[in-house]
Amino acid sequence: MASAKGERAEELPPDGTCDVCEPDEAQSAVGVCEECGFSFCQPHAEEHGQKYAAHRLRGPASGREEAGEEAPKLERKKCEEHGQELNLYCKEHEKIICVLCAVTGTHRQHQLITLDEAYQAMRVTRSEMKLCVQQEFDTVRQLVCEEERKALHLVDLQEAVATAHVTEVLAEINIHMAKLMTEMAEIRRQLNTFNELALLKPESNDEEPRANPFPPASPSRGNRRYDDKDPSSANGPC
Repeated sequence: MASAKGERAEELPPDGTCDVCEPDEAQSAVGVCEECGFSFCQPHAEEHGQKYAAHRLRGPASGREEAGEEAPKLERKKCEEHGQELNLYCKEHEKIICVLCAVTGTHRQHQLITLDEAYQAMRVTRSEMKLCVQQEFDTVRQLVCEEERKALHLVDLQEAVATAHVTEVLAEINIHMAKLMTEMAEIRRQLNTFNELALLKPESNDEEPRANPFPPASPSRGNRRYDDKDPSSANGPC
């Protein structure tokens, strides 16, 4: 049991402090993120859990305090290739590495930063990303509002066109009705004039005598009964 505990103690980091705290004010770590490998104190662990809900924090082994054993400091994740503590961050590969990876491994000549610098950079990147996403959502909302305004304006235009067409038809009907009313008034006026003339017309016995339909015979010489032009009367009576 003692040997196992001793082996466990040898695997622990030398300080077991939070990677996010300032070096001169670092608090004891209460959890290690299984995804990114950072060690966090209680405040920074809560902050990290709120920002990265999918990440899992690994805490002290359960049951040690109940068994009366002293809880060891948290163990950081180690390099799978070299078995060393992960304490550097490769910006090119965006990966946490150990010192041997930086010196002899595949990350030589790469730009490396400390875990604290990497975490602070991630915080800035996350803030910028959040701002960018917020701006994109604002842009989408503006586009949706603009499209909605255009759609409503189009509906208003269609209603206006339909109303104008109906108004134009009604105006034409009113013009035709006015024309018909004018013509009917003229017809009534002419009928009234005709009726007045009929009432003022004189009776039939006061009218002038009609002309004789049979005009008198034209005068002839010696009261001749035969027309000179009649060839049958040229020789007189038979």
